[in-house]
Amino acid sequence: MKPATTLTVIALALFVAGSASAQLTTSGAAAAIDNIPPAPITNLIAADTPGEEGSSITLSWSPSIDDAISFATFGNAIVPRGGVRGYNIYRKIVEGDDELVAEVGPGSADFVDASVEDGITYIYSVRPFDLDNETDFVVEPGTSDDLARIIRAGGGGEATIVTTVAATLTFDVELDVEDVAAVDAFTVDFIALVAELLGIDPSRIVVTDISAGSIIVSFEILDVEGIEDEPAAEEALTQLQTLTTDDPEVLADLGTVQEFVDDSTTEVVVKVPPVDEDGVIISGWFTRGGSSVTFDDFFAFADHFGEDAGDETYDARFDISPNDKIDFDDFFVFADDFGKTVANADEVRTSEGL
Repeated sequence: MKPATTLTVIALALFVAGSASAQLTTSGAAAAIDNIPPAPITNLIAADTPGEEGSSITLSWSPSIDDAISFATFGNAIVPRGGVRGYNIYRKIVEGDDELVAEVGPGSADFVDASVEDGITYIYSVRPFDLDNETDFVVEPGTSDDLARIIRAGGGGEATIVTTVAATLTFDVELDVEDVAAVDAFTVDFIALVAELLGIDPSRIVVTDISAGSIIVSFEILDVEGIEDEPAAEEALTQLQTLTTDDPEVLADLGTVQEFVDDSTTEVVVKVPPVDEDGVIISGWFTRGGSSVTFDDFFAFADHFGEDAGDETYDARFDISPNDKIDFDDFFVFADDFGKTVANADEVRTSEGL
């Protein structure tokens, strides 16, 4: 082998060895991915900040049980280790989308949202996160935990969850929807047969629309207080869906069921409180009649005077100064309201569906 060729081979070998050495010295450990999200927060409460006149809302919660900060050494440094790196705070308006409004650090258990507008109702969620995950805020609609995170800036609005149990059934039959008598007869038969099939009172079924395209029947099933031996509305609708899916001929007197669509909805409804022209809440306007507190309201109050929470006819609306009794403390508050004009009477009635 010629000297030049030998030098070339040696140089090539040194280059390859050097490259391998460089690769070995610059490589690092692969980053680990944490697929376990932190535990959720609990006891989330949204409250109007006292004295802020609707310009801020204060949130408080119990931190994630994984929010236990510990420390470890790495070289000469001390670094935090823990399952929570912080909390993302989201809010939305009724029927809106979640909006990220803030991020707070680990160990946090409260936050003041100063970017709200007076009179607007907000729904909050707080979600802990680590390096790779964010934990959803999950709550059963309509529960006390759900209502506790709903707040009307400025206060005074009572938030409730309203669930409408509704569906649409399509039958493979023909009906002249312009023939009022024929539509009325079909409606009566539909209510009677569905009520009998489900074992519920016919008054709980409300037909909201009948349209062409075979026959498309839209209806609701109501929950009625005091009926303990009948299924709740949601349970009854699930039962009807199962029966019509398993046997499309189960309502053969009406026709063959072609399709069942669950149209149920859940929404937040905020009842607007009655106020006077200065925005002060009026507690004694019980009847929602007219636009002022009158003797009609006094007679309604008198009918319940002396009752307490253990009585069958007790109505908490009349316990204006809450102590589980309708007594003179409540009467004195009512007396202060007597004769006052309700500045937003129509708005109150609308919010309450009256």
